[in-house]
Amino acid sequence: SKPNGMAQGRLLRRESERSAMPFGLDPDTLLPYATVKMVYIRNWRLGILNYVVKFAIFVFILVQTIWYDCKHLPQFPANGFARLSIMHPVDKCDPFDPECHSKYHTVDTLPYCAQYSGPPPATPAPVTTTAAAANGEGGDEKTPPREPKSKPSKDAKPTEEEPKKEFKPMFEDKKKLRRLAEAKQDGKKDDTPPVGTFDTPVQACKYFDNTRLTWQPKIANSFFIPTRYQRITQALDPACYDPAIDGIKGDEGSKDRFKCSHAYTTTETKDYYVADIENFKLTFLHQFESTSTGLHGNQKMYAGFMGKCETNHPKDIQQDCKIFAVPGSQGDVADEDLAIAGNSTEEFPSLAQDEEGADTISVHDLLQATPLAIKYNLSNILDSILPDSMELQGRTLREAGGTLILSIDYSNTGKMRPGLPESIMQYLGPLASILKPIKPITYTYRPYFLPAYQFRNIVNSRPPTYPKQRVVEEWNGIQVNVLFHGKLVAFDFNELLAVLTTSLTLLAASVLMVDMFACYNPFSSVAPKYKTLKFQPSEDFTNFFELHANYDHNGPAANPKTKQLRSTTPSSDLLLSKLDETGKVKPGEAGRMTDEELVQLLNFYEMRLNRLDAMDVECSFQESTEQDPRNYAANSYMHDFVLANVKQDTREIVRPTLNGLTGPPPPPASQVTPQE
Repeated sequence: SKPNGMAQGRLLRRESERSAMPFGLDPDTLLPYATVKMVYIRNWRLGILNYVVKFAIFVFILVQTIWYDCKHLPQFPANGFARLSIMHPVDKCDPFDPECHSKYHTVDTLPYCAQYSGPPPATPAPVTTTAAAANGEGGDEKTPPREPKSKPSKDAKPTEEEPKKEFKPMFEDKKKLRRLAEAKQDGKKDDTPPVGTFDTPVQACKYFDNTRLTWQPKIANSFFIPTRYQRITQALDPACYDPAIDGIKGDEGSKDRFKCSHAYTTTETKDYYVADIENFKLTFLHQFESTSTGLHGNQKMYAGFMGKCETNHPKDIQQDCKIFAVPGSQGDVADEDLAIAGNSTEEFPSLAQDEEGADTISVHDLLQATPLAIKYNLSNILDSILPDSMELQGRTLREAGGTLILSIDYSNTGKMRPGLPESIMQYLGPLASILKPIKPITYTYRPYFLPAYQFRNIVNSRPPTYPKQRVVEEWNGIQVNVLFHGKLVAFDFNELLAVLTTSLTLLAASVLMVDMFACYNPFSSVAPKYKTLKFQPSEDFTNFFELHANYDHNGPAANPKTKQLRSTTPSSDLLLSKLDETGKVKPGEAGRMTDEELVQLLNFYEMRLNRLDAMDVECSFQESTEQDPRNYAANSYMHDFVLANVKQDTREIVRPTLNGLTGPPPPPASQVTPQE
């Protein structure tokens, strides 16, 4: 018989389409459309869990990431230049005006000066912390701090109980450090007083004005604050050979006439502290630019703050530090910054912005804003013993000097400031009221010390008697280096899309989490169902490979004409045997199924369908080794089909290699109960 007319027309049309394609390819096979198949699990508990997780991710992306943290705003560095200058205390006048008078604290009121005639300076109780106690940097209530030593008045005489602490020139400091190192190496007790103790050795003080203390040429982003001055007069050693100078020929008659032990010998040393340096005023002028955002300006255009931080590198100045507004500074300020700003008049009395727009502050107030002064509650950091981490070896900053970093942070970053453009805000309706614009730009000063053995500048001067005489000036003090650490943000639509795209990957994580909970929850009785629906089990391909490798070309499943396999499962082969070449059921007994064939077919299909929809997951037999009569029947059904269609001479070879076909042996007939 032949196919009916409609079926024949479809076949001819398909053949025509295939012949029109190159190499006779089927267009449907060549250009298929692949799409994702979803499984809807009808369980409200999993549905609620899924939506709760997705809602949490939605809140995290839109509320936490974009609205609160403003991660969609890219940050760009704000670079700049600063110019610092120093001014001695004056009575609100121009120091070059003849009528302008200085306002130094007199040297007899300064505890570190030899001219001091007042009471001993008060020393705050050392701060005891876990780290300080471990390093020997703090004290405790049982051990009172050592009383500071100062030079006695003219009428008082030194006693053995109160010995005078002699001032040592610079080269004597090295001997002191060497003694400390040797004592530490020998395990001897270090008699260095606790942190915070006033310990600057008294020494004569001398007045200097700002012109004398200004170094030339000025270096950008750097400034030196002298605290100690030494004037060393030296003479050329006549025993040192120098053929260019008359009379300096060395020992001409001896064999050592060409040697030189000392080029110059010191004839006089004068040591002074710079009187009242802590009350000198520093002036800051600075400007910034950010090429990526196109923003630029100087401190006259923006509001300024002074930050007091407990660490050198806080993560967030507004949250981790106390900030104080610079009085007189101009510019807009965010409400949240005004709310946390402290009273600068009480904390930094000298902090202000002058009429020319320059910020001014005294040396003392600037040093009090450092983490070192805050941590150890130091009211006079220049004359206090500092922790070992500062590497000063028991000396004070006034004696040895140090390195101070002044960070100037131009910034407009802030929480809950998404800064969306007007083109987006106009479509947000009531939400626009809580989506604030980017913060106004402000700048914040943040000083902190770095460990330093000392800081010293040396200047050689040439008197008229040079080269037979020379004068060496040594200045110890605080080296101020200015760094710009600010970050400026600007809205970028591409960055917003990048943040959204990156955040949306969390949605895939939510699906994975729900899937894992549904499929592997040990306390859920439906977890095997969910797992089967999510991960569809396939057949064991051992039987498929063996059938294709060893099938009998004349077997029942082979096409008599092409000798190719037409069926690889017994159910498909059974249906094929009941149909003629036109697809119609064979007439008579040839087209009917026996009861055994029908039961075997239904049992086999039941197993396959349950592997798809998990309606009865206990009948899916995913391991093929379950102790169940239906599994025995399905395995035997497949086992007999494979053996019937492989070559006869290979059946004994194939039989033991068929994996999971026969399954576990059925129980003996004597043990089968009526229910089984």
